[in-house]
Amino acid sequence: MDEWEGSPPMKLNLYSIDHAPRALPIWETILEDLGRPPPHRVARVLGVGLSTVYRWNKARSAPRSACLALYWLTRWGRSAVHCAAVNDATAAVGYVNALRRENGELRAQLAHVLALSDSGAANAPLLGDGRG
Repeated sequence: MDEWEGSPPMKLNLYSIDHAPRALPIWETILEDLGRPPPHRVARVLGVGLSTVYRWNKARSAPRSACLALYWLTRWGRSAVHCAAVNDATAAVGYVNALRRENGELRAQLAHVLALSDSGAANAPLLGDGRG
């Protein structure tokens, strides 16, 4: 029996909330990696007031949501996205190749069944020499 027979089709789960980073760099490190953007640019990107960014900078800390939003712009966030994209593409190519192999096997089985049906009686042997 083929490994694919009777099993549900594979589902690629390329996106999930579970892929969010569990640990994030601290606010200062994120800003440093982004080249110390001016507070007005950070405020615009995050959709918060300028005074909020000044307060976070003074405290050297920001809410996790702000750190998470900027994290994806850092080298670590971009690297995580790139790595996930490569892994997703590799999995998808593997899935396509498996489906192509299965398709080829099914075509060969169908060709065999069709050859049997052309051999005459249902219980007549199929001879390999074409006399079938």
